[in-house]
Amino acid sequence: MNLNLAGWGLALAIALLALWRVEVAGLAVDAAEKETARVEERLGDSLLRVTEQAVVIDAQAKSLADATHAGRLFMTLSEAIERDGRATRQTLAEIKANDKAVAEYLLGAVPAAYGVQFARPETTDPQAYNAAGAVPPGGVPAAGPAASPAQ
Repeated sequence: MNLNLAGWGLALAIALLALWRVEVAGLAVDAAEKETARVEERLGDSLLRVTEQAVVIDAQAKSLADATHAGRLFMTLSEAIERDGRATRQTLAEIKANDKAVAEYLLGAVPAAYGVQFARPETTDPQAYNAAGAVPPGGVPAAGPAASPAQ
C-alpha cells in the first residue's frame, strides 16, 4: 500500500506539474499575443508616418522644382533687363551726344511745373508737413550755371 500511495502521489505531482506548465504556457501565449498586437499597432503607426513623410517629401520636391524654375525665369528676366538697360543707356548716350535740342534741354533750367512738384517746407513737425499743394508755384529758383569740379 505504501508503494501504491507513492504511485498516486507521484501521479498527482506529475498532474499538478503538467497543469502548472499548461498555465505557464497559456500565460506565455497571452503575453505573445499582446506583444504581437502592440507590434502590429506600432507597425501601422510607422506605416502611416512613412506615408505622411512621403507626401511631405513629394511636396518639398515639387516646391524645389518650382523654386528652380522660378530661379531660371528670374535669371532670364535679369539678363533681359540688363540687355535692355545697356541698349537704353547706349541710346541715351547717343541722344545726349548727338541731339542738340536734347542737349540744350538738359543744360537748361528746370521747368517751374516740375521744380515745384517735389518742394517741401523745411520742418521737423509732422503736423506742419504738407503735400506739394501747399507750396506756392515758382518756389524753386531757376537753375544756375553748372558748378566746376573744383567747387
